[in-house]
Amino acid sequence: MNTSDLGVPPLTPDTVLAAIALRSDAHATILARHRLDFCCAGRRTLAQACATAGLDVSGLLAELDVESRARIAAATGVRDWNEWPLAEVVAFIVDTHHAFTRGAISRITPLMAKVASKHGAQHDELAKIGRAFAELAADMEPHMLREERVLFPYIRSLALGTAGPPPFGVVRNPVRMMMAEHDRAAALLTELQELTEDFTAPADACTSYRALYAALMELRLDLLRHVSLENNLLFPRAIEIEERRQAAPSATPPAS
Repeated sequence: MNTSDLGVPPLTPDTVLAAIALRSDAHATILARHRLDFCCAGRRTLAQACATAGLDVSGLLAELDVESRARIAAATGVRDWNEWPLAEVVAFIVDTHHAFTRGAISRITPLMAKVASKHGAQHDELAKIGRAFAELAADMEPHMLREERVLFPYIRSLALGTAGPPPFGVVRNPVRMMMAEHDRAAALLTELQELTEDFTAPADACTSYRALYAALMELRLDLLRHVSLENNLLFPRAIEIEERRQAAPSATPPAS
């Protein structure tokens, strides 16, 4: 059995990174392992991304195909986010990704302080890692609150057909701001990846040190999936629904 048997188009060099990442967490993990940005640069094709990164597109396609076949053999199928009602996508982002981000930040913050106090003198990169993480943590909470309190309720009402006039003009306005903040988060995640040498703990690292790097790596991967789902699926669909709604002819006024 192959992916086409399930109605899922096969991956090709022309498949965009976002579409690959949205197939499953495992597909996203493969892209992340090869340092291919599928969230903020998710509209690039696999061929374009591989050419830029100096990767063999055929080899990567084979690796992704193995994952697809494994999921089919396990009868897990491939999740098609485009078939999810938009209100359910919003709920999933809040209940899964936002909850994970908040929990990860709360766990990493004291761990970062503990490791820095014990190993900071021998590893001066920990101060830079701590600053980058602190900036990311400080940015993410107000960012998620703005989504949860303003943007997401409007997107949910759009999906349900109950949206009134938004306070921000059109949905593109807050989406533009959210995507700019996503770009900053992605830059900080790249900085953390580089400062930690791909989250590889040094030889003298204690258990807490290794746990810190593992937690940062997990946070990075979940944030990449989180941002990709918003940038490449939630926001475009919300814009499409709103524009379709605005283009629809007005109801005929009742006869006087």
